[in-house]
Amino acid sequence: MDEIEQFAQLAPYLTQPLVLIGFVLLLAFGIHRTLIKSGILPPVPPRTGGKIVQTILRYGFLLAVLIIVLGFGLKAFEIHQASQPTVDVNSIVEGYAASQRLLGQQEAELADTKEQLTAAVTELARLRDADNAPPGIEKALELLEQGNADKAEAIFQNIATKREKDIKEAAAAYRHLGALAFLTETQKAITAYRRSTELEPDNPKGWNQLGVLLYRTGQIDEAFAAYRRVETLGKENADKISLAVPYTNLGLLYWTRGELDQAEAMYKKSLAIEEALGRQEGMAKNYTNLGILYRTRGELDQAEAMYKKSLVINEALGRQEGMASNYGNLGILYQTRGEFDQAEAMYKKSLAIEEALGRQEGMASNYTNLGLLYRTRGELDQAEAMYKKSLVINEALGRQEGMAKNYT
Repeated sequence: MDEIEQFAQLAPYLTQPLVLIGFVLLLAFGIHRTLIKSGILPPVPPRTGGKIVQTILRYGFLLAVLIIVLGFGLKAFEIHQASQPTVDVNSIVEGYAASQRLLGQQEAELADTKEQLTAAVTELARLRDADNAPPGIEKALELLEQGNADKAEAIFQNIATKREKDIKEAAAAYRHLGALAFLTETQKAITAYRRSTELEPDNPKGWNQLGVLLYRTGQIDEAFAAYRRVETLGKENADKISLAVPYTNLGLLYWTRGELDQAEAMYKKSLAIEEALGRQEGMAKNYTNLGILYRTRGELDQAEAMYKKSLVINEALGRQEGMASNYGNLGILYQTRGEFDQAEAMYKKSLAIEEALGRQEGMASNYTNLGLLYRTRGELDQAEAMYKKSLVINEALGRQEGMAKNYT
């Protein structure tokens, strides 16, 4: 290695503040000692100044060397830390979520599901950097971004099984396992979240996600009980955030049952909490839910007002998926009123966003809606083209329900 390469390796260390201070002191004390030895300066009398000054003058050279060594050590640690691979948690979550078509789920589920996924990936990253890191985490993170959660699930299953005596740690591992399985293996996710609630019954996140899964599988009464448990915990802990979530989900349950008055009450409770907390995203979701409820009742003016309130917030936040949902809902509402030009404009706005986001299910839905609109207008060739575009996407995704609608 030549001198230039050697200096290039040394140069970063010379920028460390302690190293610079040490060299300045080394130079100062070195000059002082040289002047004394050469007779230019007289030796310092033993009784001159305080003890601290005497000590610094006698051992200053050694002190400077120690400061330089400490500076080199700190810089070496900084360089080592910087050389460690970083984990882009959001990128991994988005990659896995997109591969599993998370964005096609109900708007009410989206934020909670992403939050749980983010927690799971963050924990994997933390474990990777720990001294006793389980093997295979780097590969698990890489595969997770590609849509394969098998290795990540295996790691959390192993942690949960081995550490069940540490209740909180095991419960968290089961929640992480449930979050990963949530998108692909519903029963596996239910089992994991059930176990997390058994180990840590006072954790609202486990109960909430269990409720979402139970609702998804048609176990309405059990889902209802899970959400009520979240509500109870929120009240006991005076946790308004924990209360806003179950009220939204309870509203969805009541809406499914056709109990619209109770659903409205739940959405409004959730909305009031979100407004008090200033949580814009939560407010937008509740406005959307209320809009859907009013449209179901046939109260189209109220529905339109709710959709537009949601849209204003989503536009301000730059929430593209929320905006796409709002435009789609407004399109359905205008079509119901017979305002076909406005409906078409809304569907196309929604479609443009879905295409930009690469959300295949959203694109298919908009093609279907446009097909229905063109058919109503009597523009049958255009309607046929839209249905076929939707069918191509649904076949590629294997969405049997969407394919059935297209064939119909």
